[in-house]
Amino acid sequence: MDHPSTTVTMPIVTSGSTLWFSAYAFGWGYCAFSLKSEVICEQLGAADGTSRQLLLAFELGKRRILHAVERKELPKTGERIPLSAKDLAQPGVREAETTTTA
Repeated sequence: MDHPSTTVTMPIVTSGSTLWFSAYAFGWGYCAFSLKSEVICEQLGAADGTSRQLLLAFELGKRRILHAVERKELPKTGERIPLSAKDLAQPGVREAETTTTA
């Protein structure tokens, strides 16, 4: 029997410009995650830290977020898990290629 894949909930924007969301899948239930605005801008392409840009980048980068969530080791203690730029980095893309120069 096939089980449904990982699902991500709609994020909320905290007062510190961090997105909070949950993910769930068969076999491990719900886990809470956070993404800082700096990570969203750097890795998912948000133009700035406004709620609108953060939410747009989240939606457009949902596939990368899902992959990061699925690869992340999930603690059994129930705390919110921060996702880093490294977690969202695309395999095969060197860090220098993802960093913009002024």
